[in-house]
Amino acid sequence: MRAPLCPPNPPLYHASLTTPPPRASFGALSPALEIVMPGIRWLAIPLLSLALGAQAAPSPLPELLDAMTQRLTVADQVARSKHDSGKPVLDETRERQVLDSVGQAAQGAAVTPATAQTFFAAQMEANKLVQYGLLDAWRRGMRPLPAATPDLAGLRTRLDTLQTRLLAGLAATGELRAAADCPAQLDQALTAHLATAQPDDLHRLALLRALGDFCALPR
Repeated sequence: MRAPLCPPNPPLYHASLTTPPPRASFGALSPALEIVMPGIRWLAIPLLSLALGAQAAPSPLPELLDAMTQRLTVADQVARSKHDSGKPVLDETRERQVLDSVGQAAQGAAVTPATAQTFFAAQMEANKLVQYGLLDAWRRGMRPLPAATPDLAGLRTRLDTLQTRLLAGLAATGELRAAADCPAQLDQALTAHLATAQPDDLHRLALLRALGDFCALPR
């Protein structure tokens, strides 16, 4: 009597077979790329999952708005100085000096002179708005006059520091200003900034003036 034949070896699973081999459970997965090799099936993590933790670069607008607001607070001290000296708010000589300085520094900050000078002209108009408003309020007794007399040399140093920050902010917002949704992005950032800074009506209006034509600055 012939011995029974040994059962054939079980077939290897192949990419052409429709019945998959047993595999460990990895829990609920999103559709994944399945790489099939003879006898082995690998699960590859979807490429999309690799980007789940990625975050968009932060907007440069909050930093720029903060520097603009700080520059407007300097106007309070300038107004106090002019209250004491009796000098007029308008100082065309000083404004030309500022614009010349900004135009020279712009290229080193990767900003065109036209962009920088137009932007800083708006900052100076906003600064004068604060000065006129405060001088009028002090004259009418609607606001208390600050007790401390400001140090003008210290103010100039602070303005120079803020100039550097503002130029850096202009450079960082170049693409944003050219985007079609620039007004929407600016509105969103400004709303968040005002909620945090909570300026009074005068300084809020001045900040709006400082942002005049921000999305349409010359390039």
